[in-house]
Amino acid sequence: MKHLRKLEPIQEEEIWVTIGAFDGVHLGHQQIIRTMVKDAHINNIKTGVITFYPHPAVVVRKLKDAFYLSSPDEKSEIFNDLGVDYTITIPFDYEFSKLSPEDFIQKLLLNIPVSQFWIGNDFSFGNNRTGNTIVLEQLGLRYGFKTVISDHVTQDSEKISSSKIRNWVHVGEMELATQSLGRPYSLTGVVIHGDERGRKIGFPTANLSVWEEKLLPPAGVYATLALVENQVYYSVTNVGFRPTFKDNQIKPQVETFLHHFNQSIYDLPVQLFFIKRIRPEIKFESISAITEQITQDVQNSEEILRHAEKQTSLFVRSATINT
Repeated sequence: MKHLRKLEPIQEEEIWVTIGAFDGVHLGHQQIIRTMVKDAHINNIKTGVITFYPHPAVVVRKLKDAFYLSSPDEKSEIFNDLGVDYTITIPFDYEFSKLSPEDFIQKLLLNIPVSQFWIGNDFSFGNNRTGNTIVLEQLGLRYGFKTVISDHVTQDSEKISSSKIRNWVHVGEMELATQSLGRPYSLTGVVIHGDERGRKIGFPTANLSVWEEKLLPPAGVYATLALVENQVYYSVTNVGFRPTFKDNQIKPQVETFLHHFNQSIYDLPVQLFFIKRIRPEIKFESISAITEQITQDVQNSEEILRHAEKQTSLFVRSATINT
């Protein structure tokens, strides 16, 4: 798969594409993409996903807080797993947001030989979201492409949406997020040097440098699976401000303890999959109290992970799970 970081010419006779922010690439997004890819393969036609960074909502609403369920690279990796041939990540800015629906489609067609647009039935585009499925179908008659419209994917009679998943992640409802994503919510960070307090008390942790725009679960302790060099390990992860040791830490820190693991992994990427929140972050009065609680957290996380479903959609299918 090719990942284009801007709108540029694609040298194909024709291509089918879907278009949207696709933050999180949840089950609703996956259904559209899977169906498009399956039908395109039958017809020997290439496929693409047109998406945006920054997210249009971040630009239009001038959002400042961490927002994203998935980075551009994370989305591209999932699209690749779904069999897409091209990911086109368009840089989105205020000027781009002011394009009329027709100008927007013209801009795409100047670079991409789209013969079919695959979209959800709530699709909107162009300045002030004035374009919709009807407008796109009308433009298709004018410019010679077909519009394929898909129904919502629902859970418990409600539409799956990225905004709902953000809300669940924000409050630590990781199991609900997993249901709508079709895989555990994850983040990736490079292991950096910390103060090694965990090592001194018998629980060495990997401190992760995480993309600042990535939405983190609330401060607390989580049962997680850690992917390191294509090996999956049981782990227990703390997200938070370490109130026992620091009174004025501003940014949350992510650190994880890998069960039965004693290798040096500094400067390596680690992907964490959040299975369940175990407890909130608390301040301890003594080192012995910390050690006792971490021991309990490790036991709790092992029990949770042992009974968790490991092989979910798009989840490290070829990796080996170490228990």
